[in-house]
Amino acid sequence: MTMPFRIRDALPCSSNTDAKFITSAFDSCIPHLATIGSATQWGTAPLSSARPNLITRYITAIADAEKYRLTGSGPPVRVLIAEALLPSGEYLPVGAAALRGGYIAQYVLDQKHLQEVTSRALAGEEGEFMFLETLVTDFSEATKEYRKGAGAALVEYAREWVGKELGMGVMFYEAQGFQRVDGFVSEKPDGEKWPGMFLRMELGKNRKQ
Repeated sequence: MTMPFRIRDALPCSSNTDAKFITSAFDSCIPHLATIGSATQWGTAPLSSARPNLITRYITAIADAEKYRLTGSGPPVRVLIAEALLPSGEYLPVGAAALRGGYIAQYVLDQKHLQEVTSRALAGEEGEFMFLETLVTDFSEATKEYRKGAGAALVEYAREWVGKELGMGVMFYEAQGFQRVDGFVSEKPDGEKWPGMFLRMELGKNRKQ
């Protein structure tokens, strides 16, 4: 059964609670990916140790998102947390997403066969766009009964926010409802190759009929 979710903005605080949750959610995915044959995506070591700057990255992203929310200045940034309602009436974080306006990750930009698409986007030829940089569901035992559907709920929330509130045209990422552009292989610093897929979704006034 798919749970109903509350989607909220991640909040900066002295304890970095939301940044720690996102980092732990990434760590929880590692054993799951190994069981489904996708260990090459992020390796087998916890990301919090393999990428020590991961939590700092999300502390910064959450601070940037809060600044944008309060002032509206700079490129749009938003970090979202999906929470499931527990029988106790409390909410349990089960997933997270991060979006950045006018940005495409470097590992995508490095793919020469995608440059025709990415260069058009960065040049503004297809209007403003958002990159769904992060979409992660927590696979810890605590969320086992509550996480199903969290990723889809985050994508739908992001779709509505980008399309209605910002009036933007396109959002890129690997998720539900996106159109496939092409696959790619990104090489990690240790030489290991990570297979990926570049996808797009048209929204709002620029969506094709």
